[in-house]
Amino acid sequence: MLLDLDDTLFPEREFAQGGFRAAAAVLAERLQRSADELFELLWKQFESGRRSSNFDTALAELNVPRDETLIAELVRAYRNHEPQLTLFEDADRLFEVLGTCYGLGLLTDGPADVQRRKVKALGLQGRVEAIVYSDDFGCEHWKPSPIPYLELLRKMHVEPSHAVYVGDNPKKDFIGARRLGLQTVRIRRPGTEHGHLEAQPGFEADHELSTLDSLPDWLAANERSERHAA
Repeated sequence: MLLDLDDTLFPEREFAQGGFRAAAAVLAERLQRSADELFELLWKQFESGRRSSNFDTALAELNVPRDETLIAELVRAYRNHEPQLTLFEDADRLFEVLGTCYGLGLLTDGPADVQRRKVKALGLQGRVEAIVYSDDFGCEHWKPSPIPYLELLRKMHVEPSHAVYVGDNPKKDFIGARRLGLQTVRIRRPGTEHGHLEAQPGFEADHELSTLDSLPDWLAANERSERHAA
């Protein structure tokens, strides 16, 4: 079984909060302002849906001239902070229930050094058989590129037709996996980055669940169905 990371196994908002607190501390020192006040500004923008332009918008709101060096420093602070993260409770239970009977692998997009810190903070190195950071192959091979899926399958010695990919993002998680012949399961959690999105035609997962607690029963039923079909 191949697992996504962000918003599948842990709430990505936790990382964002830590990153914005780190950036707010940098900005507070530069502007001699309250770090808590600046964090609230950054977080409010994040909550409103701003992502790539968050720091630019904050500087404009603070009447601070745009400074490429400062923007780069804020991005580094966001990305390089040491995160304090916790697994979703159903994800923690999933490792306990399935870890002894299924091979579990992790496939994640995003800057590799950032994702490695997330994995370390969550203590996942010893709970999965293999990990692939798609960024190690270059951002052009982030999902839905087949390259990271194939590399994780190779590490786990599993054929695509015998594998399941579990993720949350209908924009990219499932189309690449399905093209390779993997079964796909979407975990659709309320309040997460992609939980509200409807999949475009062709980008759907084969199955959709609201909690990872339902995955063991789904796997058992799927295996029975395959045996009967054979």
